[in-house]
Amino acid sequence: MIKWLTTIYKLIKFKSKNISVGKSCKIGNEIIIGSNSKIEEFCRFIGDPNIIIGDYFYANAYCHLLGDISIGNNVLIGPKVIIWGRDHGIKKSELIRLQIHTKKKIIIKDDVWIGAGAIILKGVTIGQGAVIGAGTVITKDVEPYAIVVGSPSKVIGYRE
Repeated sequence: MIKWLTTIYKLIKFKSKNISVGKSCKIGNEIIIGSNSKIEEFCRFIGDPNIIIGDYFYANAYCHLLGDISIGNNVLIGPKVIIWGRDHGIKKSELIRLQIHTKKKIIIKDDVWIGAGAIILKGVTIGQGAVIGAGTVITKDVEPYAIVVGSPSKVIGYRE
């Protein structure tokens, strides 16, 4: 049995139930996935140090999560979303590839919808009930129930 599939079976047995993972996904050992969750094909989830996901989570195809990430319950993620908790250093006195990564935790609260192709960068918190539009780049915190779009992102309204 391939390694990532073994990891998922361990999570189902000890932490969760009713998890579906699509083909060709890479799910690292440092991931906890809540019950009643579905991850579509070709996703990659790598905790640095870990990713903790609540119940009723859904990730569409080709999502890539890397970093110290906490995701609440009832979170929906569209296809090709990137949630990235680290960056390379950018000092001009040293080659970029040799510089230390800077890392910051990402927190996504309950009942959040993240549209296709959105990018969420290190150090942000997305408030409960927020909606992140397709293609949006998030570099700062998002208020609860805000509807955010664009690059740079801006609030265009609030859920009622």
